Amino acid sequence: MKENEQQYIIWQNRAYSYYLAARLLNMKKIYKPATFCGHQALETLLNATLIYWDKSFSPIVAGHKMTKMINAIKNKVPNSKTIDIPEYIFSDQRYINVSRYPARGKGVGIPGTFINDLDDAFAKLVTLVPFQFNSKLLHSLQGDDRANLNILRKANKSIRLLRSYLRPFIRRTA
Repeated sequence: MKENEQQYIIWQNRAYSYYLAARLLNMKKIYKPATFCGHQALETLLNATLIYWDKSFSPIVAGHKMTKMINAIKNKVPNSKTIDIPEYIFSDQRYINVSRYPARGKGVGIPGTFINDLDDAFAKLVTLVPFQFNSKLLHSLQGDDRANLNILRKANKSIRLLRSYLRPFIRRTA
């Protein structure tokens, strides 16, 4: 396994944990922490994608600059021109900052499409990387972790995209 592949899976696993947390918190109507976790899931998966495709990419240098990471992906990653992460998720860093630190005059706007937007962006980012091996996401889709699979698939309009893209990587059980 190449270094960029190993690092990708490590980062994707972290992103997946935040993604599941966002979905579960949203299901339980705990919205502000859900937005924070959703932001972290996408930011971490952006980092993972760039780590896979760009040997010169440094997550530390990139910081929380999601617009720059999205633009870098569109410039460096094949078939990424249509990647669209809704700007409200990272605009003014509300989901990463205001969701955790109350700020006078600033709120956390959470549209009714939040979870569908998160699902769509997460799934499409996963499809940008042709290397998928032994990840937590694959283990969930294989049914190895039923609890996580249930969180992943509940009202997830992007589950078909994930399943169809990851089907060749899913271990077949007897």
